[in-house]
Amino acid sequence: MIDFIQVSKQFGAQDVLKSVTFRINAGERVGIVGPNGAGKSTIFSLIGRDIEADQGEIALPKHTRIGYLHQQLNPHAVDLNLLDYTEDSIPELKSIPATIHDLEARMASMNADEKARALKRIGDLQHTFEHLGGYEMRARAEAALCGLGFHVAEFEKPFASFSGGWQMRAELARTLIANPDLLMLDEPSNFLDLPAVEWLQKFLRSYEGTMLLISHDRYLLRSLATVTLEIAGGNTTRYQGGYDYYLKEREERIIHQLAAKKNQDREIEQIESFIRRFRAKSTKASQVQSRIKQLEKIERIEAPATIVNNSKIRLGEPPRSGHEIMRLEKGGITYDGQRWIFNALDLNVNRGEKIALVGYNGMGKTTLLRSLAGALELSAGKRVVGHKVVIGYQSQDFAETMPPEKSVYHIVKEGNPVASEAEVRNLLGGFGFSGDSVDKKCEVLSGGEKIRLAFARLFIDPPNFLLLDEPTTHLDVNGREALENALKSYKGALCVVSHDVTFVRAIADQIIAIDDTGVTRFPGNYDYYLEKLETGNGKPESPTGGRGSVRASGGESGSSPPAAKGKDARKARAAQRDAEKALKKIENKVEKLTAEQTELTNEMMARRDADFATINARLAKIQSEIQRLEAEWETTAEALED
Repeated sequence: MIDFIQVSKQFGAQDVLKSVTFRINAGERVGIVGPNGAGKSTIFSLIGRDIEADQGEIALPKHTRIGYLHQQLNPHAVDLNLLDYTEDSIPELKSIPATIHDLEARMASMNADEKARALKRIGDLQHTFEHLGGYEMRARAEAALCGLGFHVAEFEKPFASFSGGWQMRAELARTLIANPDLLMLDEPSNFLDLPAVEWLQKFLRSYEGTMLLISHDRYLLRSLATVTLEIAGGNTTRYQGGYDYYLKEREERIIHQLAAKKNQDREIEQIESFIRRFRAKSTKASQVQSRIKQLEKIERIEAPATIVNNSKIRLGEPPRSGHEIMRLEKGGITYDGQRWIFNALDLNVNRGEKIALVGYNGMGKTTLLRSLAGALELSAGKRVVGHKVVIGYQSQDFAETMPPEKSVYHIVKEGNPVASEAEVRNLLGGFGFSGDSVDKKCEVLSGGEKIRLAFARLFIDPPNFLLLDEPTTHLDVNGREALENALKSYKGALCVVSHDVTFVRAIADQIIAIDDTGVTRFPGNYDYYLEKLETGNGKPESPTGGRGSVRASGGESGSSPPAAKGKDARKARAAQRDAEKALKKIENKVEKLTAEQTELTNEMMARRDADFATINARLAKIQSEIQRLEAEWETTAEALED
């Protein structure tokens, strides 16, 4: 077990931990939660002896083997190749064979008693080697590396040749396969993609030691933690349950604590009022002294350290667009003319669709997203943008590349120079920036504030097609929930890359998976996608195409008949009214077909015994009819504008 007894730690003028006391029992799975900067990583550093407490005592059983994954990479022997580096996770496994070999070499010159002792020592060492997993460590390393997204062909590459993110994955694999008594993971999913997060979750569920997990990933917290330790306001609170239990109990605890404090404040006010009224009266001197002593004995209840959620995000109404948002026709990207990231790709995105791109890092998710956004020109094929489509693209590093010297106000103003000051300030208020906070410089903003500012800049000129690359990376739990809620109610089309399982599960109604075999579109949410993978049906029963050719039909944009001309104004107005009625009629038909399409897709997801052949045939007809209506809608709309 681990005991913190009246532990305090201060950095500069900040009291990170103030006389905290808590216990972690052997075998517990503890999720450590709290706002950024509250002291979660400090707890780990104290247990790992990276830093010393200013006061108090930390008790840890002797000979406890600790596996500690830091947020920042601290590589050990970087001259090794990837597999050797990962396998070299327990120092004793190197020294034991050398000791056994030395004992065996010296046995020839030993007497009988010495040989007996040497043989016993060799037996003990072999038992220890086996107990530590020495005979299976290489197989463990290979399995962990593959589970975290490495290819077998990369095992012999120098560890130092990998990027920082991939080195962190190797460090995670190295930590896990050591099978320590105490496993401490500080944001282990930061550099992982969805498949790797899923593998990590399954691996950790089978881990039998004591686990401490710091994470903003609600999926990992919900599925792994059986105890929750909250760090907030310099104090710690232990909850005897997982993440959902913690959320419920925390609210009740805060309500009860506030009520108790309110009652105590009322009692203190009554005592102080008595003292003030009768302090000068000699006849009341004894009562006054009694009240003063009573006041001194009261143990003051502190206001609960509530986790304030300032991560407000309100997305405005997107402008109306045609039914088809974007289409790739035989699209392809290559950087060297030899290796294609994707090729001959047919893909379309329709109004209102919310798509998540999933797959291991390096498979081309970000490349495809940038191609859809127009930030990366296709090497082959054609990109067609739909009628009145306004694109809002946010890259992984946009929030970090905003000029540090510029203010919150100016960052957003640059996104739409014609916007008035009132419009900019009103928009910023919807993203949690009000009053003087709009004058803050970017350099002083937190990661979550930068993300909210990046979204505010996008929505000063509201897009109807959002493309987001890892938008939750720098957000804490509150920030992720705020963004998730905003995107769930967003009326435009959305295409997102994210490693946050809970986030993807909440917002995506379609999945596009990218792997070594190509691109596959799943006409359902993340759970539907997982179900298809588990049943071995990697290629969904869907009319939208298969691997390498993801197709959803739509009409050509930009094809409009000549504008009607005439001198008779009444005829022109009548034609305008007819066109408006025709547009409305077309829109109603498209909405009905889209609703039927959604209903059929849901049926495919919900029923294992569904008639897939009949449903697919009907879905194909719906797509064809939507294509025809869309072309008619765009032609009519452009004629009306003219």
